[in-house]
Amino acid sequence: MKLIRGALKTGIAMKALDIARREMSKPENQRKAREMFAKAQREIRKPENQQKAKDLLGKVAKRGTTGKSV
Repeated sequence: MKLIRGALKTGIAMKALDIARREMSKPENQRKAREMFAKAQREIRKPENQQKAKDLLGKVAKRGTTGKSV
């Protein structure tokens, strides 16, 4: 039963990957992806967002230093 379930999950994953690849090969979806990426880059480059990111990173770094070694 596990073998059938594993094969079914693999088949579904392969089909989903095939559909995603087919959709991303369409020119209109490539254009949308480029526009979304450009918008994200513009947002990242805004000075106020860079400061927010630095502040957040500082908080995470402070919280992450517990003195324990891994």
